[in-house]
Amino acid sequence: MDDIRTVRLLLGSNLGNRERALSAAISLLVTELAPYLCSDIRESSVMHTKAVGFESENEFLNQAIAFELRGVSPEQLLSVCKYVEQKLGRPVHNAEYDAAGRRIYRDRVIDIDILTFGDLTLDIPELTIPHKGLADRDFERVLLEELS
Repeated sequence: MDDIRTVRLLLGSNLGNRERALSAAISLLVTELAPYLCSDIRESSVMHTKAVGFESENEFLNQAIAFELRGVSPEQLLSVCKYVEQKLGRPVHNAEYDAAGRRIYRDRVIDIDILTFGDLTLDIPELTIPHKGLADRDFERVLLEELS
């Protein structure tokens, strides 16, 4: 995995100091990925959005980031994203599902989604690339367009 891939992530927070959570997530991602980064991180603006997939009184702050990586697999990147989420206070848990088999979503300090990983298409139980939300969530496309 020595080729350079352009990676696009979506960050979201709807608990606590949301601005600080986004900033801290970017800083930790830079620290953890430093040996593999081939570019500076480009940041979109921050957008206020309603929760998607669950009811919440807390509005999300969302931001997209993009950067180039060399020598990292999508699974390794997912592991780094989960580490950063946990470091910032997101509890470790497996996905929960309701009786109808729908995923249960909850408020969170930070959420990091891998939207794209170069031109790779991947569909394994723990990771789908491109992210499933890209087809349905206009705000993700708007934020990504800012990074183009």
